[in-house]
Amino acid sequence: MGIKQIVKVMFFFLCVIMALLCHHQSEAQAAQKPSPVACWSSINKVQGCVDAVKAATKGDYKGLSKDCCLAIYGLIDDCFPIVFSGKPDIAVLVKDACAVN
Repeated sequence: MGIKQIVKVMFFFLCVIMALLCHHQSEAQAAQKPSPVACWSSINKVQGCVDAVKAATKGDYKGLSKDCCLAIYGLIDDCFPIVFSGKPDIAVLVKDACAVN
């Protein structure tokens, strides 16, 4: 086999590997978003946490108990826009308020 043929074969295998890697990444990006019910389920289990989250969206962080904060910390990142809809910056403020508790 000549050098040109070896280069062509190596290039072919490189292209196949790159195609497989790109396909694999696109499958990972296609993961489904969680449902609102799933996002709220851990918060619903803690007494008073739903009301505390609603109050936190209005700037009142006093009702965030330790258990409520643990439920909030347990949320996956895709749930924050669902729980704190319309106010993406609130999630950071709530986490900061929970860190102080």
